[in-house]
Amino acid sequence: MRKVVLKPKEIRKFSLYCPFTNEKLDNEDNSFEIYEGAGKYLFSLCEDCLFYDVGNNDELEKNWENSAIETVEKFVESYPDKNILIIEVLIASESYFYGFLNEDNIELSDDEIEKRFIRENK
Repeated sequence: MRKVVLKPKEIRKFSLYCPFTNEKLDNEDNSFEIYEGAGKYLFSLCEDCLFYDVGNNDELEKNWENSAIETVEKFVESYPDKNILIIEVLIASESYFYGFLNEDNIELSDDEIEKRFIRENK
């Protein structure tokens, strides 16, 4: 597992993408909530609001006890043979977690992941 923490600048409208395949995830242009995954997307959830989006909802919900990060860690531990990228996005006091499968073991820097994952809509 690799975990990247992103603290994006304030942007009003943005799109989210799979950092490995460049496929657009379905989100509103001002929200980090995912309605439909794409590419190597596995899951997303929010620490405060505890939303479960498309993906492995049942497994995440089953593992929920105290916090989103503990739930994410339990999920990843269930798949020790998989290379899973965890992206944590910090916005003010909220944390959003996203999981992506890195099947091809693509090496990306934290900056590259941020540029590929969050793109400002103009």
